[in-house]
Amino acid sequence: MAAFTAEQASINNGSKVVQINSGESIANIRSGDFLVLAGFIVEINRAFVGAANEQLIELVKAWSHSTQSNQPCIVIPTTAEFKTVIAALNEANALVNNNYKAMQDWQTKMGNVTFTNKDGTTTTVKTLKQIEADNAAQLDAYHPYPWAMRKVEFEARRAANTEKFAASGFVHFGKHNSDTESVNQGLSPRPLSKSENRLYLGRESILNVGGDSKSKTPVINISGVITKLRQDNSDGFSGAYSCPVKFPPEEDGTRTYDSATGTSVNHATAAIAFASETETNKVVTDRVDMWGFEAFLREINDPDPFVYEYGLIQSQATNINGVTTVSDNVRPVTYFAWYIGDTTSRGKGVNWQTATEAQRIAIAIDPKNNIYFDDATGKFYQWCVRGRSFAGAGNGDWNAIDTSTGSSANYLFFDAKYRPEVQGLADSASTLGEVGPLTYGTGNATGISLNAKSDIAIYTGRTVGNRAVNDECYFLVCGTASRLNKGAYHPFNPLGSSRLNSTVSSSAGRYWHQSEAIIPTNKADLFNPVDGGADNTSAGYTIGSGNINSGFSGREDGKLCDAIYSSGQGGVCRDMRYKASGLNDVDFAEADLSIKDGTYRGREFLNITQFLTETVTVSAPATYSLANNNTTSFSTSASDNPRNTTTFVFENKGATHWILVGDNNQAMVIKRVNFLSNYAAWPFSNNGAYLYGSGDITSEFNSKFPIDTKLWIGAYYPKDVEISHKYTQLDVIGAPLDILLCDDLKGGWSGGWISVIPDGTSKKFPLTRPLVEQLPLQSTTDAGVTWTNYNAWTSLAYFDSIKDEWSHSFPSNAVYLINYTTNALSCKPSSNYKPLGGLKGLGGVYVTAFADGDGGHANSGFFCQGLIGKRTTTKTTAAYPSTSMLTSVSIGSGGSLKLPLPIHTSISLGSASAQAVGVKALNYNLSDNQQGFINYAYTELKHNGTDWGDDGKVHIADNQTTMLDENGNTVLVGTARCVEPLGWIKNDK
Repeated sequence: MAAFTAEQASINNGSKVVQINSGESIANIRSGDFLVLAGFIVEINRAFVGAANEQLIELVKAWSHSTQSNQPCIVIPTTAEFKTVIAALNEANALVNNNYKAMQDWQTKMGNVTFTNKDGTTTTVKTLKQIEADNAAQLDAYHPYPWAMRKVEFEARRAANTEKFAASGFVHFGKHNSDTESVNQGLSPRPLSKSENRLYLGRESILNVGGDSKSKTPVINISGVITKLRQDNSDGFSGAYSCPVKFPPEEDGTRTYDSATGTSVNHATAAIAFASETETNKVVTDRVDMWGFEAFLREINDPDPFVYEYGLIQSQATNINGVTTVSDNVRPVTYFAWYIGDTTSRGKGVNWQTATEAQRIAIAIDPKNNIYFDDATGKFYQWCVRGRSFAGAGNGDWNAIDTSTGSSANYLFFDAKYRPEVQGLADSASTLGEVGPLTYGTGNATGISLNAKSDIAIYTGRTVGNRAVNDECYFLVCGTASRLNKGAYHPFNPLGSSRLNSTVSSSAGRYWHQSEAIIPTNKADLFNPVDGGADNTSAGYTIGSGNINSGFSGREDGKLCDAIYSSGQGGVCRDMRYKASGLNDVDFAEADLSIKDGTYRGREFLNITQFLTETVTVSAPATYSLANNNTTSFSTSASDNPRNTTTFVFENKGATHWILVGDNNQAMVIKRVNFLSNYAAWPFSNNGAYLYGSGDITSEFNSKFPIDTKLWIGAYYPKDVEISHKYTQLDVIGAPLDILLCDDLKGGWSGGWISVIPDGTSKKFPLTRPLVEQLPLQSTTDAGVTWTNYNAWTSLAYFDSIKDEWSHSFPSNAVYLINYTTNALSCKPSSNYKPLGGLKGLGGVYVTAFADGDGGHANSGFFCQGLIGKRTTTKTTAAYPSTSMLTSVSIGSGGSLKLPLPIHTSISLGSASAQAVGVKALNYNLSDNQQGFINYAYTELKHNGTDWGDDGKVHIADNQTTMLDENGNTVLVGTARCVEPLGWIKNDK
């Protein structure tokens, strides 16, 4: 039995004195007894009462373990039994020979032995082995499995991680495949074989390894629990990659989603699906998927007996610390699924309940396996991680996936009718449409809501039933990907991938613009597969292509629907794998450099361009009213008012650009703001149209569109699908009437319109976006009946690669499709904001008019495009980017930049041609909802043939407005912010 037991004892590392805080008496403790505290056994020198009546125990040696506070302890009287034996031996000195056998038994056997005293009496004592066994049993009863990490130590480590890191996120990103274009650090697409619907985290091969990570394997922190993401994947790349990221299969045009009810239906055919469409029920073709990692705490027990390497339930590791693994067939395959329907991710582990103690020890002593024992419950637990991906419920992007901004209900959700449900301990996840409306704070609702704890980076589950021990279930969003569909590519279906069926024998099929292609009449036709036939000329529009297995793409960019690319259509959009450690000055500096040199992963919505089939006629000059919200208005003939028709409507968003084209071949593109309705064909009232902007719009309108001018009205507006970095752009050259005569284009297209009307004379046709890569072109002169393909741009006309513009006399009735890749916008409009660190957060004034990268200089065309919507067109050594330093600047009482305006040294850009475009921008770091961004206070520069008209000041304006430069030119001025958070800011307050 223990000589002493205490509820609370404390000792500091390096001290010899243990203090009993719970008041138990130390009277029975003797020198030579052993103290058991926090699983460690140490020898006692003495026990004594301190000056303040504290109960103290002095150890023989200083405590070499971690400091312990208020931990239970016991004292084992290890020497007491030995003293009894020694006394008996002294009394039996004359009877040594008679006690010889008893002495041997005492040393070698279990149980009790009896010694004979000199007076003939006997003394019975426990044998040495029995004493050891009893002490071990007593220790096990108090502290079983001494080799296991205890809950208190695990939670202490977890608390230390929470204090160390800024938020949940990636401790290490891991390496990536340098043989393909990676997604930032640590995330790679694979060459297409064996990589259907997959990305890969980490890179463990010795070949083609890229990245700056200190670890080849990615490591994440979720709520203070560190997990190494090494699954030893089994899809053909074992030993090369750390962890696959699996996405749901692509859409085939047979599923509809009703945004009003949240109902998702899989139909027998695409024709039935498209016939089922209503105003709210749409066929899903433009999907965005979301992915991340779910961490949850589980009890190891008979119904759920397996443990997994690093707690990864989808692990394919063949052993855990040398202990051979087997497939976990106790749980159904749905328990391990990355997404609903995934049957390829059943994990391998070790059955803890049948493992030997040696096997348990080998696994448990490795803290990376995240296993601990709870003395209070007498049970083992493991923190586990499950990779999860979610198909977008309908068309378009997710509404809320960023914990720093949240939503009205703090949920992670696609829309008001669909929110993903946490899975945790459940055998399977819910299917689309099963999760209904939630009431936040009830404690029993399904879905994933913002974490109510201090960690701002993760969602926590609001669950029905027991999905995790103590409701410890969290989800870390890692990003999104736009998905291509199985349908044929066509302007009707800009995210399609297949080729069309052909009127001639062809196993590969035809592009939509080729003469042998069976031409579709609507979008539904693009999902109508071939019925059969060896020559692929039988009924149906599409053939079995557009995927990795076929190798045939119907897209000009060659993309396939079941591959996940690093960027653009069908590629990674948002990369939300933020550093757990928080941002530092180097992170901000590197991001600023990448934004300026064009390598930053920008992000924006795909855009649709569309013209109305109706026209209006100008009946009176436009007038400008400063008092009426800077409104320019003009009157039109009532009979031409398109308000009376519903042929087309333009989706009305804040970034909509409106296009006015007169029958005198004049075009005007403006950005209209402050819409009041969700949808509008054109905001007419009393036969008048309203354009919002400066007075310059009035004079421009009247100069281009005199009375009686017939106007075609179009819009360039964002689609609900975001893309990132390099993406495919389609610019159209042609008059609106000729475009509207083309059945392939009259419903609109994903891309831009070059607002120069071809009329047979030599003109310059600038691309709407800076060029990255040329793709094949098409043209028609017979309203789309036949199309001509140009694989090389040089075969069409002269193209200036510096100014990104065509010079040619295109026929007046021609329509040209210009396919190319460009970069997504790096910045978006922003309000002026408080610099992080005050004046220390300010950079320099970056000045550039340089159009192309050369000799290590930045390609600033993309930087200018992101700020002012224009690209630079100058390429001279004098126009190389430079930085002007601030000479005077002040910070307002609220911490924001204020008057007087910051002043900088003279810009150095040299000479340029008249009307050359440049920009100057002051960068400054900021923190918004604990995330880091870079803001740019910018001003457009225009050259008048003599100078740039710069006044040497940094003008501070929210979003974007205009001002006059020193030469009287109207230039844009405003504030922009990088489109993605750079990561988390550690809050040390």
